[in-house]
Amino acid sequence: MSSLAALLLVLAAGTALTLALARFVYLLHMLQLEEYDTRRFFHWALLHVGRLVANPMLDLLGLLGVAVLFLRLESAPSIVIACILSIAIGLVGLVWERRLGARSPVKKALVMTPRARRLLVCAAILTVGACLASFAGQQGLGLAVALLLPAIAPLILVVSRTIMEPVEALIRDWYVRDASKTLGRFGPTVVGITGSYGKTSTKFFTAHLLESRYRVLMTPESYNTAMGICRVIRGQLGPEHEVFVVELAENEKGGFEHLLSLVPCSISIVTSVGLQHLEEFGSEAVIQRVMKGFVNMPASGSTVVLNGDDPVLAEVETVQGKRLLRVSAGGSLACDLHAEGVVTGAEGLSFDIVTSQDERFGCHTVLLGRQNVENILLAVAVARELGVSWNAIQDGVATLQAPPHRLQMMAGSGGVHIIDDAFNSNPAGFAMAMEVLAAFPSRRVLVTPGLVSLGDAEDVENVQAGRRAAKAADVVILVGPKKTRSVREGLLSAGFPETSILTARSLEEVTGLMRSLLEPGDTVMFENDLPDTYNE
Repeated sequence: MSSLAALLLVLAAGTALTLALARFVYLLHMLQLEEYDTRRFFHWALLHVGRLVANPMLDLLGLLGVAVLFLRLESAPSIVIACILSIAIGLVGLVWERRLGARSPVKKALVMTPRARRLLVCAAILTVGACLASFAGQQGLGLAVALLLPAIAPLILVVSRTIMEPVEALIRDWYVRDASKTLGRFGPTVVGITGSYGKTSTKFFTAHLLESRYRVLMTPESYNTAMGICRVIRGQLGPEHEVFVVELAENEKGGFEHLLSLVPCSISIVTSVGLQHLEEFGSEAVIQRVMKGFVNMPASGSTVVLNGDDPVLAEVETVQGKRLLRVSAGGSLACDLHAEGVVTGAEGLSFDIVTSQDERFGCHTVLLGRQNVENILLAVAVARELGVSWNAIQDGVATLQAPPHRLQMMAGSGGVHIIDDAFNSNPAGFAMAMEVLAAFPSRRVLVTPGLVSLGDAEDVENVQAGRRAAKAADVVILVGPKKTRSVREGLLSAGFPETSILTARSLEEVTGLMRSLLEPGDTVMFENDLPDTYNE
């Protein structure tokens, strides 16, 4: 082979490898958003084939690789022509890939954690190794394999993840053991909070009320898996912390047994049992069984606080060796704490907390949404169990702030009011959000991509969400034409004017629409914000 042909062969293989690496980074981002779950990653890939083939140059490169493989090119002129074509296609593909990325800014960027780096290195080793092994046989075969790499990048990444899993398991086990030792050495009172929804808000409220008496460490944001909790314990927990408030994910791989072996609780809270994460659990019956099972686990604590208004949790009977406390925002006299005289509005919430001994304590908070009465009562029950006075509780409720992206009131530019409820919506949360939006007297604009992760119930729930939105909003901006069809159907079935329904493909498009739409005094609610894996 001539030196020119050899040089072109190297350049062609290098171009294909570079394009494959660019594709690996994008796919690694999606795999990370799916929590490195290969089943969910494959499900995403099947639903987003269009995004995977959004770069036609990548497809052409793969077709050229098939052609080279089929023709078994070995003569220098043939290899030169194939190399020139592949270099040209590959370079255009790289430019195309960059332009696609520029047009699709992400909401949550890829975090290059040690695990992500290890996975990327493994994928790179596999691709380079496959090329070298192929080139060792025939130049034509080696070129064909190199050109096919970008097209089969998803498969290579999954294989890499499978290869690395034993290593990751060993690393996870070491982190868990180290975190368990740290927790045992400092010995704080552990308050665990779980449920289908309302976990993070209740966690924030509980920590805030306890801070009047204790030095408290709380897991930040939505850290609720074993690795996230380990990171907090190993990096932040110290001898000064008297109480550790931790959120527990009901969909954590390995179940509650795994989480509670890491953080055995003294007290725990179950906020709700609903349809959230129905896709992960498979059925509503499984969700109910898992949440009821949590109450019966010894490591869930000697005291468990339950939402007495939840029909599933209301079925939980006495558990031997445990003290069950129940709270009710609906005014149930059978509960240990219940709320009366609840007043909701654009200025916040006012209500009385009434004990089973008929003691009454008036509370006011700037928090929005009736459901927050439930979350506050759950937090109050824990605070009282740990000896916080009623005066401190009333002061604490008055100074509560909404966690980020959970009915968070913000001032927008031009005199526009913004309600940020973009974290993670569910049917009950959506209904409450519409009640909040309806309380504002000005023109109301709703921005939403609808509800997800509800399995077979998703379309029905989105139709119902559309009907609720029709009663609360004056203008609705749907994000994602395909996934919001059911929401549109619900809006129209409730008599909402079609001219008041706008559609955008991304939040960037929403921003453009609102520039010409909004006027001073308008109220805009952002309800749910789907991760990048849902981009159309």
